[in-house]
Amino acid sequence: MAPTGSHHLSFGRRRGASLATVAALVSAALLLGGGTASAGDSPTPASADGPVDRLVDVGGHSLYLSCRGAGSPTVIYLHGAIWSEQIVPHRNAIAIRDRLQDEVRVCLYDRRNTGLSDTVDAIQKPKDAMRDLEALLSAAGVEPPYVLLGASAGGLLSYLYANEHPDEVVGMVLLDAMFPDELSLEKYWPREDWYQSFHADDQCCTLERLSHWKVMQESQRHIGREPEIPVTYLTAGQDPRDQTGIAEYDARIMSVLAGYVSRFAPGEVIEVDAPHFMEPVVPDEIAAAVREVVDRAA
Repeated sequence: MAPTGSHHLSFGRRRGASLATVAALVSAALLLGGGTASAGDSPTPASADGPVDRLVDVGGHSLYLSCRGAGSPTVIYLHGAIWSEQIVPHRNAIAIRDRLQDEVRVCLYDRRNTGLSDTVDAIQKPKDAMRDLEALLSAAGVEPPYVLLGASAGGLLSYLYANEHPDEVVGMVLLDAMFPDELSLEKYWPREDWYQSFHADDQCCTLERLSHWKVMQESQRHIGREPEIPVTYLTAGQDPRDQTGIAEYDARIMSVLAGYVSRFAPGEVIEVDAPHFMEPVVPDEIAAAVREVVDRAA
């Protein structure tokens, strides 16, 4: 495997993505109902337990929220990084929600500048992503406790939210997610592939205008201070983290990942037969992991 770009493509970045890869991701999203909004996307009234499909004002702009099911804790899906306007990210997890909504309440949303949510003409900082989620849950009446289901870059945002709201988050399921400890291994990569190397471009020219390096930096202060919650990390067997072609990185990444997950109570790493973008491929396995974390959090 060629090293250039593979690290960041797999773990939240788009560098090195081929046209075929982008086309496959867009096609998967469209099969899940992505694309432009239709009449079926019209707002419906908010309800503590009933269906929700509407834009929610979070203070100057609105985010699209979709909820189904009832019960506690509420599962909140935080999608991965989005590079295409054609993808409606909350829909990536509809198949997972369908498998859980008879047991717990599940809420999906699109971050600013993506999917059916509003566009904000400004750089998005990590604190903006956190404030957006805080305001969304409050305005929509989605009460804690929460189990966070974080995919790829959304897994690192889940980590930030869990650390900043330890009284609200009772568990996490992470889908081949970015995690703070991996920043310590960037020294083994060519400098042009470091997260910091893409910082300016991320904030200037990507859809979300969110710097992954900034999110990584923000997460560093929480290392070793994580809340005592159950966490299950599903790693993508079809996109192995330790087969990048960078020998020093490959020799260390899985032990670093295991160390990260071990700081939770309990923490578990499970390999699944799926690619990095696993939501539409293994919804049953993901739903099972969520059920287990919900049970442990009870």
